[in-house]
Order: sequence, then structure tokens, then C-alpha cells
Amino acid sequence: MNRFTLIFALLVLSPCLVASQTAPTRKPAQSTAAGAQKATQPKFKAIFEPVNYKEDLTFFDVFFVSKEEGWVSGAAGTVLHTKDGGNSWTAELGGDPKAQGVRALKHLFFTNARHGWAQAGPAMFRTTGGENWQQVTGDNDGDAVFVSDVNGFRTYGDRMYGTTNGGTSWKLISHCHAKMEVGGLTQEKSCEVWVLNFPSANVGYGLGDMRITEKTVDGGATWNVLVGPEEPDDQRVNAVFFLDENTGYAVRSGLYRTTDGGQTWQGVVAQLPRGRPQIKFADHEVGWSCLENTLTYTVDGGKHWSAREVRFPTPVIAFSLPARDRGYVVGDHGMIYRYRIVPSDYTAKGMLDAPMMPQASATHTPPQ
Repeated sequence: MNRFTLIFALLVLSPCLVASQTAPTRKPAQSTAAGAQKATQPKFKAIFEPVNYKEDLTFFDVFFVSKEEGWVSGAAGTVLHTKDGGNSWTAELGGDPKAQGVRALKHLFFTNARHGWAQAGPAMFRTTGGENWQQVTGDNDGDAVFVSDVNGFRTYGDRMYGTTNGGTSWKLISHCHAKMEVGGLTQEKSCEVWVLNFPSANVGYGLGDMRITEKTVDGGATWNVLVGPEEPDDQRVNAVFFLDENTGYAVRSGLYRTTDGGQTWQGVVAQLPRGRPQIKFADHEVGWSCLENTLTYTVDGGKHWSAREVRFPTPVIAFSLPARDRGYVVGDHGMIYRYRIVPSDYTAKGMLDAPMMPQASATHTPPQ
């Protein structure tokens, strides 16, 4: 074979040799793409799942001191207790839907796993061990809030009361009285407060009547009345929660926010549940407002809010949010549903889809 023939043969065969060597490398590229797609599938999901009580009772309040331990209160003088996240419930008070002449316990408050209070109008029950309850004598009208195992406050009408012995006795602290301009004229008038919140042991807030914010900076020894501007909407407050001593949210005809310790309030864009929803934060980023079948939530400290309809078997009456990845809602017919994060392939009878709460940021600090 002469030189010319050899060169021609190489020019003809080279593309075929290159193609034969590079063609097999395409298959691994396809496998890599399929693996990447599989890797992007979520490993976890958020759900509500039933951990119901097996009696036909209406529950009015729920309070969890941790992800696993909490209490539920309701009809027939009932207080239920769980230490395993609702997998099992123990009736510490009541629990019998056929009980006659026993008032419903509609308000729960705990300072820790040992000290708690349950109320039914003027009747109050107290536990100092987390399991056994004793009735506290006397007139206890007004939902009580405690800042320690023995120190607490409650309001009734225009009066503020304090206790230093866990609710055994109460002392009148102050009357709510304010001077304000109404329709261009100055008025001296009494004012009522019915919701209390303490972001710290020293600083506390009381709201209720339109335009009124009561505030203490000395642990409740004295209270000052702040009067807001006159506005066209219904300014009566149904719920309040402070993330720290200066930043808080109040629910009235809409959602309002203060960043200066109640001196001023600004409206926040949020679709709240209808009725009189509560508002609670697990930490400085994640907060909920849940009532009936609507869950409204924030994951950025209240700057933005989203709403989700959740088809619970009966409307939600109350909720507790002990952590951003754990919550509990209660309602009629013994309904108790637990919110948690589970593996994406997890299934349970009665399970409902829920929005995923994000992991805590590096700057996350829980509220008091």
C-alpha cells in the first residue's frame, strides 16, 4: 500500500473510531440525570394526624409545655394529660361525658410541667405536681396568667388583680381609667381589659377595650394606660401575643403589630380565621392562628402570613404550638389532632396534609 492510499484510509476510518469510542459515555449521563431528579424529591412532609380521646367530649383549650407533654380541658370538668405526644391520654379530672352538673373547663395555663391552672368561670383548679388537682377557693373570674409558680394576674371588668400564692387569694392592683378624645371631645372613662400577655417576668400587656393598652414594666406592681388613636374599624382586641418586650401582635377586626412596646400599632396583611382566633408563636419566626378549618401561619416573624384550609373532621376550637415542628388542635367529639414532620412515605389513618414549617435559622431565639 503506497503512502497516498494509507493516508486516505486513515482519514476515512478516524471519525468511525472516534464515534465508537465516545458513544458509550452517553448512558452514564442519562443515569446521572435520573439520580439527580430522584434526589430532589422531598424526604419529609408535614401532616396533622388524629390522637383523639375516645369519648364524646368537647374540648375548649389545650396547653403543651413541650413537644410530648401537655394537657387538654373541656366539657364535664375534664382535664386530660399526655406525656407521649397524645398517643395515650389520662383523665386527671372528669373525662365522663355523662357527668351531670359539672362546668366545662375553658381556660388552661401552665408555667412548667408541674404548675398549672384550669378555670371554669369563677371556679379555678390548680396542680403543683402536674397530675393531682385541687380547687382554689374564692372568686376567680377572668382568665388568669402566671409569670411564676405563685405570681399571677387576672382582669375582670375594669379591675386588675394579682396573686402571690398561686391563686389562693387575690389583691386588687388597679382600675383601668383613661382620658381620651372621642369625636373631638375629651372624655374621662373606665376601660376594660380581658387579654393578658407577659413576654418577660417584668414586662406585661393587657388589651381589650378599643384604643386601650395597659402595660407594666415592674412585674405587675403598677400599670400604665396607653391610649391609641381613634380609628373607624372595631378596635376591640380578642387576642394578643408578644415575641419580646417590644414586639407583639393583636387580633381585632384584623391583625395589628407593634414594635415600640404598644405605643403605636400598624395593620398587617393577613387572612385570619373567622370568629375570634387566638395567635401564638413557637419562636421569633414561626407563629399560628388556627380556628375552625383555617390555619394562618408565618415563618418570618409575622412580616408575611399565609392561609391554608385544613379539612378537620370538626372545627378547631383551640390550639397549642410548643415548637415550630409540633402543634396540637382540639374540638368537638374528643377531637385532638397533632401536627408534626414525618418521612415522605409515612401514612396514618385520618392523616391530613399540612404546610411545612422550616428549620430554625441561626439567629433563632425562642420567646419567653
